[in-house]
Amino acid sequence: MNGEPINKILIPVDGSKNSQKAVEYTSWVAGKTGAQVVMLHVVDADKLKLTYEAMDRFTPDWEDKIKGTDDIKRYSPFFEEQLKCMLEDPICKRGNNVLREMAKYSEKQGVKPKTILKLGRVADTILQVAEDEKCDHIIIGTTGLSGIKKLLMGHVSSEVVKFAHCRVTVVR
Repeated sequence: MNGEPINKILIPVDGSKNSQKAVEYTSWVAGKTGAQVVMLHVVDADKLKLTYEAMDRFTPDWEDKIKGTDDIKRYSPFFEEQLKCMLEDPICKRGNNVLREMAKYSEKQGVKPKTILKLGRVADTILQVAEDEKCDHIIIGTTGLSGIKKLLMGHVSSEVVKFAHCRVTVVR
């Protein structure tokens, strides 16, 4: 780990077995280093029936203010209403359940993660949250694809490893 301290870890979760393994490892690392943990679930925007404009314009933290201001809401009332409906979608509810269960496990290990639910393209959103949250380490689970399957199918963890601004540990 380069001898550099680990201060803040991003752990993307999707509810899979390998994601659980990554949470276990992250909890262990955070317990040893005292690092803060940010737990992220990304709702794949392509799986929701929204307009492309809507997908591009908002995330589930729709009440956030525009950076640098205190009085401008990020989204128009139309998009706020569309987002409220989206949050009732089973895909978003599942995302919240995944976050709740994975966070519960971490808390049993003595680590209280900050949880974030975002809408977007999965790899891009992971990379953006890592930068926004000033994480110096990403720990991500993988399905273990290799060879031609990996080349043909693409892979979120591969993109994260390739483009991350910080260290990345891949857990299988």
